[in-house]
Amino acid sequence: MNQGLISLFIPIIVIILSMITKRIIAALVIGILTGGILLAGGNIINGCILAVEHLVKTAANKENVYIIMFLFLFGAFGEIMKLSGGIKGFSELANKYVKTEKGALGTVWLVTIFTFIDCCFHGIAAGTVGKALIEKVKGSKDKLAVVLNVTSCLLIILIPFGTTYVGYIIGVINSSLNKSGLRTSPYSLYLKSIPFNFYAITMILISIGIILFNLKFNDIVSKYNNEKENKESDHGHEAHEQCEFEEKAPPRPFNLIIPLVILIAATFFFFWYTGKGKDQGFMGAIINAEFEKSILLSGVVSVIITTIFYLIQKIPMEEIESHFLSGGNEMMPPIIVLTLSWGLSSIIEDLGFVKFITNSIGPRVPAIFIPVVIFLIGCAVSYFMGSAWGTWALLMPIAIPIAVTTKMDLPLVIGAVLAGGSLGDNASPLGETAILSSTITDVPLMKHVKTMLPYSIASIIVSSILFIVFSFVV
Repeated sequence: MNQGLISLFIPIIVIILSMITKRIIAALVIGILTGGILLAGGNIINGCILAVEHLVKTAANKENVYIIMFLFLFGAFGEIMKLSGGIKGFSELANKYVKTEKGALGTVWLVTIFTFIDCCFHGIAAGTVGKALIEKVKGSKDKLAVVLNVTSCLLIILIPFGTTYVGYIIGVINSSLNKSGLRTSPYSLYLKSIPFNFYAITMILISIGIILFNLKFNDIVSKYNNEKENKESDHGHEAHEQCEFEEKAPPRPFNLIIPLVILIAATFFFFWYTGKGKDQGFMGAIINAEFEKSILLSGVVSVIITTIFYLIQKIPMEEIESHFLSGGNEMMPPIIVLTLSWGLSSIIEDLGFVKFITNSIGPRVPAIFIPVVIFLIGCAVSYFMGSAWGTWALLMPIAIPIAVTTKMDLPLVIGAVLAGGSLGDNASPLGETAILSSTITDVPLMKHVKTMLPYSIASIIVSSILFIVFSFVV
């Protein structure tokens, strides 16, 4: 069996192992070691050495180092902001004006403007505000859980700057482009793919419909009202924990608003500054910016200014340092997954993966079905793994070479990968966003997942139709 064919089986085996074991990191390690041994002609010792060399080579790449540091820094930034009393301040401010269930649920959307940096940070902040308001107006916590879930995951995926998702997505796109021999802006492709994340867009529209028109929501929820509640979960998140200082911090909404304004301003400034010599006009500079460097610089500037801002208010430096480290450490799982996926991509490239796809598989695949098949595979993988991050890391290196070979529109295919991966965090009982949303709103996890299911299925059907239609259009 030639190495090109073997290179195709390695990521497939990794995907299957991930779905069966729910352990994406272990599956990636097995894939990397297997690929290294095959590259070494069956020599186990040399194969392990080759595997480590590929990991080090890809992790040491300058653009990849920027992304790793960015992810750690943005996780830390979100955790630092929990110290400031900003969340409590927002809750007290909103409490003066919100009188109805629609108002309480709408506030979750409003809070997103100031908490979009990370899905977990948004879940905690918006969930804290939303829960207090829903209890005040005696509204539905089930609705709150759905709105919180959608805005914590699917809405943030569509925001093209200043989020932990952006850095990660650019990382997997850039790696896949390099392996395919393409020299184009990964950020530009990501921007163009956003309108094609049909699953996220459809679910967002449905959640708005639930708030405004109910959309059979009460009928669906009533099916599960008599079921035994199970609030226990093995998937706890340390972000739920609050230190004593957080609980005592005075309510100051501007402590949440000002750091986010600084972050947005710094991000666009560095986009412009690093791209201004390459094209005419502001938008041209944004598109041609050194993306990885820009987002890291904006994060560094935002953390420094925010730290000084909090120190002036007598927030202890030891608390800031502690939250900085704990927030960064929460990002270690996606950082490890991303680093391992880079290493696996490098190994299968050396085994002849891209060449095999280009010469053998690509010409035989009907182009119009590529986006919808990739989307549906992504849905299955992400649902059983419960991870958008892992699904994107596994499927992007396969999808982009196939798209290049068949001359399928790259943004459409990238959108299919992102849409399929989105399902896992949103609708899987193993998904971090589903677990976080149900925990914060005091809704049993399985009841929340079952409530989401009809809407998720409807969104999958709508998205599948749209991927087929747009395969003809673009």
